[in-house]
Amino acid sequence: MASLNIENVEKSFDQTHILKGINMDIRDGEFIILVGPSGCGKSTLMNCIAGLEDVTSGSISIANQDITSVLPKNRDIAMVFQSYALYPNMNVRKNISFGLEIRKLPKDVIANEVDRVAKLLQIEHLLDRKPGQLSGGQRQRVAMGRALARQPKIYLFDEPLSNLDAKLRVEMRTEIKKLHQRLGTTIVYVTHDQIEAMTLADRIAVMKDGHIQQFGSPQEVYDNPANRFVAGFMGSPSMNFIEVLVVQKQDRACIELAIDGITHYLPTPDQEQRVRQMVGQTVILGIRPEQITHVIPHYDDNPGIARVDATVEVIEPTGADTLVLVRMNGQEVNCRVDPYEARQPGQVMTLMLNMGKAVFFDVDSGERI
Repeated sequence: MASLNIENVEKSFDQTHILKGINMDIRDGEFIILVGPSGCGKSTLMNCIAGLEDVTSGSISIANQDITSVLPKNRDIAMVFQSYALYPNMNVRKNISFGLEIRKLPKDVIANEVDRVAKLLQIEHLLDRKPGQLSGGQRQRVAMGRALARQPKIYLFDEPLSNLDAKLRVEMRTEIKKLHQRLGTTIVYVTHDQIEAMTLADRIAVMKDGHIQQFGSPQEVYDNPANRFVAGFMGSPSMNFIEVLVVQKQDRACIELAIDGITHYLPTPDQEQRVRQMVGQTVILGIRPEQITHVIPHYDDNPGIARVDATVEVIEPTGADTLVLVRMNGQEVNCRVDPYEARQPGQVMTLMLNMGKAVFFDVDSGERI
């Protein structure tokens, strides 16, 4: 196990600037996820940590040892790729042991290590099979086993579950979480799937255009996004963004919201001081679908709760709850309600907005107000 420190790392390919001053301090034993859209630089950063790409400037340290110029084979890092990269002519046992044999470890040590890893991943019954006889999930376990057999300081996972079907992804996600809890080894994991990021990570680094937009715990990133990009990227369905006018009513800063021709003035209890400075200006209201619900009577005592009536346009049942689409200020807004409380399209439904959970963004920059 080891800490990982990345300081002012930049990476360019000719005139194309990919990483633009990345700084991260990863603690010993942490599970860190790099998440972001395609082309944001997350896999390039992973390759720089592994030594597969040279950094243009900056430094990378493992356990306080600078490894920026160290060859990949000497970094004591194991990597699991999106493609399983197994040797098709070797059985599972040989695939797992091959790297240990290259390092010329004693045969009894290799045998014990293969048995340990196979038991850990519950693939003991697969050791004599070849990759062509395995399912996708089994192949991914073997690829992980090959990395685990190394017992490195740091594990790197580059979108390891993206080739699996939805159900298997969920199962493997759980297995990886259990694995980390058992091993306690530092892991850096790349994905574009924000659900994977939320469920697996100790901390998430949300990336865009070669920059880290926010680096924090899953709940912190979800509840207190640094900007509109982070707010929109994390969460499914995405956060609602509504252009609203900030007004002053009865000496309080409120937002003006038109629904079905009726103007409502909604409170901003937790953001009163900051929003007050924007009176007379248009801002972006960000509110997640689960903060717009059916009427829950015991919530009425909360000063941040506002009730509004809205015409339902579309409903999307998901089983546990139903997504209801309405319009506010002429914009489509998703609400998450109890399936038995949802109204049909064309019907009017009373909704509760929890403005205590709302966030506000600058219209032009997208930065958090």
